[in-house]
Amino acid sequence: MPQGMQPVRGMRDFVPPAARTRQQVASLVLEVYESYGFEPIETPALEDLATLTGGGAGENEKLIFKVLRRGAKLQEALAKGYDVADAGLRFDLTVPLARFVSNHLHELPMPFKAAHIAPVWRAERPQRGRYREFTQCDIDIIGEPSVAAEVELISAGLEALGKLGLDGCTLRLSDRRLLRQAVEEHLGPVGDPYPVYVALDRLGSTPAEEVVKELSGYGEEKARALVSWVGAADLDRAAALNGAQLEVVADLRTTLSALQQQGYRARFDPTLVRGIGYYTGQIFEVSHPSVGYSLAGGGRYDSMTARFGGPALPMCGFSIGFERVVELIGTGRFTGSKPRVAVLCSGQQELLACLARCRDLRNSQPGATYSVLRRARNAKRQRADLERLGYTHIQDASSFLAQ
Repeated sequence: MPQGMQPVRGMRDFVPPAARTRQQVASLVLEVYESYGFEPIETPALEDLATLTGGGAGENEKLIFKVLRRGAKLQEALAKGYDVADAGLRFDLTVPLARFVSNHLHELPMPFKAAHIAPVWRAERPQRGRYREFTQCDIDIIGEPSVAAEVELISAGLEALGKLGLDGCTLRLSDRRLLRQAVEEHLGPVGDPYPVYVALDRLGSTPAEEVVKELSGYGEEKARALVSWVGAADLDRAAALNGAQLEVVADLRTTLSALQQQGYRARFDPTLVRGIGYYTGQIFEVSHPSVGYSLAGGGRYDSMTARFGGPALPMCGFSIGFERVVELIGTGRFTGSKPRVAVLCSGQQELLACLARCRDLRNSQPGATYSVLRRARNAKRQRADLERLGYTHIQDASSFLAQ
């Protein structure tokens, strides 16, 4: 890369030791997921544009990085005036998962438990903590209709966060069906409740009166009553809604009880909305006392497979905010117990001799690192760089070979 050129705005390079920390976090999370029986899957970065659109992902669909048609097809699109793009970079891992399950249904056991850690892309305005390319860290259960899916997903996610040193998390839980019931009881029949959900989602970060103003098209008093209900409701008040589905409230109590019995902090929070339209049931987010934003979240999105020609399967997912977690824990968290040895050599003869010696040591000490390097002119700088990279021992070739 010519000097001075930078990555595309909103995308980042990662140099050591940050790149190593990212790999270690992903490996540790995947290890926890696999211990619960979640099977790693992979999907392509590019999907057909039809796959990515029309699936209830709301504003995210407006942030797709689109890819132009190629060759004659591009020229034809230009000539006839139709969409010059036919593919796009995935903006999340949930929509590709639904397409994946529909395509490979005959190859997958049911229920199927998937783990997917991979980059996604959104063409949004870059700012602190928001990037155009970022990693998602997902687990999903397909084919389990009961709240046992929610409980297992949340348990695995909270355990993974705990293994990363992020103990003391709190889970907030709600249900889209109760929220819709509350919206219609206070505002009347609403054809598309998604804009109302988006407004309510800002409660907590936006003054209540601003949310009321945003919803005043339904009537100011009605909007104020809805905002007041959402801010004060508990499960008893939720059960008292006109036409409330009591089994929905019972399922929320079951999920909360199961998590609390495991020692996790979990509570019902009707202000939780999650600004994605495809959720159909319970939704949840995980917060940590050290930061003011969520570290993970997810929910139930039943029947998304039907969009792609598959059966309407029960589906539920949990996603760790990988970038937020990595930034929170910082670099150097995972030093490990295996030695990391750098051997400094003066010339080719020492380099070749040390390479042979290190090969034998690696074979006898699985997991250990032995790096053979030419000694730099600035020995102090070289040693500082190696220590920053986590090397536990730095040796001269002469003493190393004499051992």
